[in-house]
Amino acid sequence: MTTTFDLLGGINASPAVRPMFNVGCLLDIPTGRFLLGKHGESILNGGIANVNAICGRGNSFKTALLLYMLLQAMDRYMPSAANVYDTELTLSYQRFADLSKRMMNRLASFDFELSNEFKLTDKNEHNGSEWFDWLKSVADMRVKLGKEHKVTTPFIDAHKKFVDILFPLLTAIDSFSMFETNVSVKMNEKGVGDSDRNMQFMKDGGAKTQLMMELPTVTNKGGIYVLMTAHLGDQHQLDPYAPPAKKLGFLKNKTTFKNVPEKFSFLTSNCLQVLGTAVLSNPTTKAPEFPRSQEDDLRNDTDLMILSVSFIRTKYGGSGIPFDLIVSQSNGLEVGLSEFWYIKSYGRYGIGGNDRTYHLDILPEVSLSRTTVRSKIYENKRLQRALEITSQLCQIQNLWHETDPSLICTPKELYDSLIQKGYDWNRLLETRGYWTFNNESQPLPFLSTMDLLRMRVGLYHPYWY
Repeated sequence: MTTTFDLLGGINASPAVRPMFNVGCLLDIPTGRFLLGKHGESILNGGIANVNAICGRGNSFKTALLLYMLLQAMDRYMPSAANVYDTELTLSYQRFADLSKRMMNRLASFDFELSNEFKLTDKNEHNGSEWFDWLKSVADMRVKLGKEHKVTTPFIDAHKKFVDILFPLLTAIDSFSMFETNVSVKMNEKGVGDSDRNMQFMKDGGAKTQLMMELPTVTNKGGIYVLMTAHLGDQHQLDPYAPPAKKLGFLKNKTTFKNVPEKFSFLTSNCLQVLGTAVLSNPTTKAPEFPRSQEDDLRNDTDLMILSVSFIRTKYGGSGIPFDLIVSQSNGLEVGLSEFWYIKSYGRYGIGGNDRTYHLDILPEVSLSRTTVRSKIYENKRLQRALEITSQLCQIQNLWHETDPSLICTPKELYDSLIQKGYDWNRLLETRGYWTFNNESQPLPFLSTMDLLRMRVGLYHPYWY
């Protein structure tokens, strides 16, 4: 008699886990979920998947978000390599160095121009078809690599064995809207106004569609992780009575991707949209709402910007809920400030004190104010960690409604309960919340936000404590 096992024996199983790289700054919880590790620890599998996109209108800091995610992953996950394909001819090695100065690991003193682990290229060097042919050849080559090219993640399979993956190749396309294939390049050789160029965008769109259809397979098999930006603009409807067509459920009516095929909207694993931007200044002083120091008091300074963003697509979490990120035009994404702004926006979640002098409930000894919080975040690593934990606690309550209610508590309740159980919060904050390769042998021990919640109810004790 034929059994089910016999019927399924002729096909290969998919990977037990498709690891995603944690990048922090409110971007991991919406895109991921916690999985149990070998020691019962809760590991967040969220952040950068194999195909990711950031979209928005012009001058909405799409590139700043893309570069933060790329550099943060490269900094945390070693070994890894990265390539950036610049289709707009605006990036420079110095820009990458400037954005990496406050990175915690290898990138703080990384030489981007001389390193063989990073390369910036642009469409003057290779058109889009040539670049994608290179990417496919790299994927084919990496499939054949042996165990010496693999790294060990803390995720486990059904047999309780660690999941190994190829060391990641991180790639970025900035932007996919300006990505030119061979078809477009050949058309450009004809004069402006030539009748043969009337079909240029249609033919180029067909080539981009083919690329998008291949991209998930190329990236998954080759251990490649792609981040792309794309432009949004107004959709012009010739028929005024036709209903507006949306490519994604949470994309606003009359808004469409520019020079991007339809496949882009459903072959990306995560798609983050920048909904709007505004200068973040104090309404009274007109200086930055959160100054770097006492001297940072220039009226009408536009360096600090607030972005309203939303994941309009994610295959692993909920979509469509907007939240804010804070960006410095000179320094890039402000991680701690974004996390602080998030909890402040939700009823001062986890913040004690009054509206002038306050503190985090899980770090009460550090006094904060509007004019000092930014500089103290830069200087105090325990404050950085406390903001990460508090903002993730807030996100879990806001976004993960299926969470066991017995685990949910306020930051103050979590702080008091763990002290009563004998834990030292100084030690708990001298940890990292993101997983790494060879997770158990890193200088900073691993402790996730979910671990803390489970510790409170006696379901977990850190194996390293």
